[in-house]
Amino acid sequence: MTAAGVAGSNVARSDAAGPGGTGAAGRNGTTGTGGLGGSGGGAGGGGRFDGGSEMGYPGVRAGEDCAFRSASRRTMNDRQSSTVRVLTKIRLADRLADLGRVACLLPLVYAAACGSINAVEDDAGTPGTAGTSGDGGTTGAAATSGGAGTSGAAGAGNAPGGRGGSVATAGTGGAGAVGGNAAGGSTQKDGGGTVDAAMLDCMPGERTCEMNTPLTCDANGNWQRGTPCSNICSAGSCVGVCTPGAKMCVGNIPQICDNQGLWQAAPACMFVCRQGDCTGVCQPGARQCSSAGMPQSCNADGTWETGQACPFVCSQGVCGGVCKPGMGNCSNNAPQTCTAAGEWLTGQPCQFVCSNGSCAGSCTPGTRQCSNNVPQTCTSTGAWQSGTACPYVCAGGMCGGSCAPNSTRCNNGQKQICDGQGNWLDTTTPSMQLLMNPGFDQGMVAWVESTISSSTIITADSVLTTIKAQSPSNLAWLGGYSNAQDDLSQVVAIPAGASSITLSFYYAIATQENSLAIADTMNVYTYDPAAAKYTAVATFNDNMATPTWTRFSVSLPVSLAGKSIQIGFQATTDNARNTNFWVDSVALDVVACGS
Repeated sequence: MTAAGVAGSNVARSDAAGPGGTGAAGRNGTTGTGGLGGSGGGAGGGGRFDGGSEMGYPGVRAGEDCAFRSASRRTMNDRQSSTVRVLTKIRLADRLADLGRVACLLPLVYAAACGSINAVEDDAGTPGTAGTSGDGGTTGAAATSGGAGTSGAAGAGNAPGGRGGSVATAGTGGAGAVGGNAAGGSTQKDGGGTVDAAMLDCMPGERTCEMNTPLTCDANGNWQRGTPCSNICSAGSCVGVCTPGAKMCVGNIPQICDNQGLWQAAPACMFVCRQGDCTGVCQPGARQCSSAGMPQSCNADGTWETGQACPFVCSQGVCGGVCKPGMGNCSNNAPQTCTAAGEWLTGQPCQFVCSNGSCAGSCTPGTRQCSNNVPQTCTSTGAWQSGTACPYVCAGGMCGGSCAPNSTRCNNGQKQICDGQGNWLDTTTPSMQLLMNPGFDQGMVAWVESTISSSTIITADSVLTTIKAQSPSNLAWLGGYSNAQDDLSQVVAIPAGASSITLSFYYAIATQENSLAIADTMNVYTYDPAAAKYTAVATFNDNMATPTWTRFSVSLPVSLAGKSIQIGFQATTDNARNTNFWVDSVALDVVACGS
């Protein structure tokens, strides 16, 4: 609420041309109303209470009828016009709204002012005396702290008065020129500085937008610019998540930013969404073959890109196949035809030759045959080609052989026959066993023995209890006593045409030796008397004990063919523990051509 000021005396400076007097101090330290000036002189302004938002308005002289209200309204209208000019610098529409709110309060303020003037008693000053008209001057400046400022000279036109001074002091209003209504300055009760209603740009705390920049009205009624909004400014605040009209894509769905700064989804694109717009003619990653058979792939922008021509077939946008459709081929003698998909379709194998995907020829290439002892070879085209007649035999389509078929011969004691391919083959003539009395059953017949024992080497098995003859009823017993030196042999003539000589017999060994060292042995040998050559065929010892009969067989060299040789067994033992060597069923089998 605004306090009413007391009327001050009108004391003009001697060098001023009729300015209005300064108002005396009102209640609570507020500025009193100024005295009315001369022609064109302005009245002093009223003060504001502590931190209030109500603006003071011009005071009146004591006792003056409230008919001055109409003149005051004109003065306020002039101030409003000045305010409008300032506010249009920001936004004309917002400023007109602010003036509308101020205009609504004017009647109430004026009514309060009239009542306050009549109610002032002790603090009211004496009315000021009107000054004389002065010449138009410049706008009066504000007074400094401590004393009331002097009236300024009248300003030209409707120039506003200076702003209020510092704490508890009021600046004087500048005197207006003829027709001027410059308002006087005013102060705040709490000493916070003066604010003239005519000089305010905005209401403190008010918010608005200038384009995309938020504006906030500070305590002095000045607009303060904020940081420009990245999207939308609405009612002085940044809102929204996007700039209206902006576009983008979320997957394949286009989005457009509405006037509220919010994304709005449009129907999904059929092919590609790029920068908020549907585009393309194909689905990215899709493949196809062009009308010319070229592979095509859809790129990320939904456009077909054509690749290199396929060597064989384009199928579903990919080069494939292993052949060109309609081609013929042969595989493993089977005809093949290339299908539309570029794959070989294999038919039944040809009987003879597959050539260029078809069966042909009268023989299988590479095969051979004989025709009247003439070799023939099948060519790669499946035709027989004859060679030179063979001297002996034509077999398997080739000349071969080394003999006339069905002829015979004796080769190194082996009877041979020439087969149908002209090759010599050994006959199946059975072998001949050349030893006499091979099982010792005839006693000493054909065998010669030498021993230092009192017993003979060829012995009836009836005298033995641990073993019996392999072929009853005799056997050869070598060793069996200390320091034995036994020898049993037979001379036999090997046929000159012998092709195979095999010596075989059965043996058994029993010993009392318990050392790994060999003490007792039995050698099997051949002896060539003509060359005086002794050859060991096999050796047995006391570490080779066998409680049962064991067969032994060895091939003798065919170099013995045509010779008389001695086949023998020779055993020696030490004087410690006995070792018995038994032999039975000796055979010398020879395969040889007949004489």
